[in-house]
Amino acid sequence: MQENTTKVFKCNGIPKVLLLGNGINRAFGASSWDDIIDNLSTGEFDSNPAFADAIRKLPNSLQTVVISSDSVHDGMKQVSEVLMPKALDEGHSRIIRNCCDLGFDTILTTNYSYEIEKALLPNFNLKQGKSSKYRMYTNEGNEPQKQFGIYKYFEIDGKSIWHIHGEAAMPKSMVLGHYYYGKLLSEIQNRVPQFIRSYKMAISKGISVTYNSWIDYFLAGDIHIIGLSLDPSEMDLWWLINCKKYNFKDCGKIYLHEPNMDDDKHIALRMLANTFGIKYEDCHVKGGEYRKYYESVVKSIDL
Repeated sequence: MQENTTKVFKCNGIPKVLLLGNGINRAFGASSWDDIIDNLSTGEFDSNPAFADAIRKLPNSLQTVVISSDSVHDGMKQVSEVLMPKALDEGHSRIIRNCCDLGFDTILTTNYSYEIEKALLPNFNLKQGKSSKYRMYTNEGNEPQKQFGIYKYFEIDGKSIWHIHGEAAMPKSMVLGHYYYGKLLSEIQNRVPQFIRSYKMAISKGISVTYNSWIDYFLAGDIHIIGLSLDPSEMDLWWLINCKKYNFKDCGKIYLHEPNMDDDKHIALRMLANTFGIKYEDCHVKGGEYRKYYESVVKSIDL
């Protein structure tokens, strides 16, 4: 099946962007980062708790390197197999649908899995390494761009969904280890000046801005982040946040919807958020009531 490579996106004003992490999925028992680590593990450090604890203290992108004995690429297919499309229960599906139905211009996700697609289209399915009528491209791109999918998205029910760290059906696209984050960041740095030029030209001519990549939306849009705690190891996102502050400071804002932000464990995150002008609220979740928390977040967003 031929995948679509023709559509481009145009927008007047500031695009409204949803960035979904794994938080909602975790509230319904989906795979965690620890589960991914376990799937990559060679077992070398399993018998030594001190080593295991030391690995957990590393940045996420380096945990995968050590736990796999620097064979992240070999473990990608094994990890991807457990992240292929699965049926969602109605509560899980409803929260995701409600997020997506708020009127956002586009949807970004750091997830390799397909909960968003399944929530919007319950019979959504695809096979590893195979084309899909739902997978689209705004630009052919070069080989690294094809690998990491900076021009690739899924279109479901009129909504565009960008898997910014790759997708399970294409294991080589998954950004897991430090090496792959570095390669993705290189592609981001190549794309940014291209978009800045086209953006400034469109604004000067008073015409609609064209958005060919998730990177474009991130830079110029109002971003609502849900279920993603912005770990410092997400160096691609922090680089873009910094770039957005300097080059698009009058365009879009970032809203981080993260529970318990006033906890001590979030001191560093609060410092980073304040430095980069990220807005957040203090909302406490007690007794593991994360499902109710995400339901309240959806109701609180007014675009």
